[in-house]
Amino acid sequence: MNYELFWTEPALCDLEKIDRYLRRRNPAAASKLGEEILARIRVLASQPELGRIYDPELPYRVWPHKSYRIFYRVKPHERVVEISHIRHAARDNPTLDDLLTD
Repeated sequence: MNYELFWTEPALCDLEKIDRYLRRRNPAAASKLGEEILARIRVLASQPELGRIYDPELPYRVWPHKSYRIFYRVKPHERVVEISHIRHAARDNPTLDDLLTD
């Protein structure tokens, strides 16, 4: 049985910022990348352990897609994959505060 995907507000904002930035430069590429990221995240519903552990002290994982990193955590008892952030590899990783206040 698949896990439910839950998007935090910061993750939705990250995706919107990525789309807005790319759309100004190349609308077709923005649409394609958005669809690719969404498809990649949908895979986590059936295989939530695919990403590597982000920090052994925290329950978060990270999974790359091209130049982007998808930060998420798995809540096995609730059967939920919570998408926390999506960041370009050139940007800083989310801080501990960023992750814990989602």
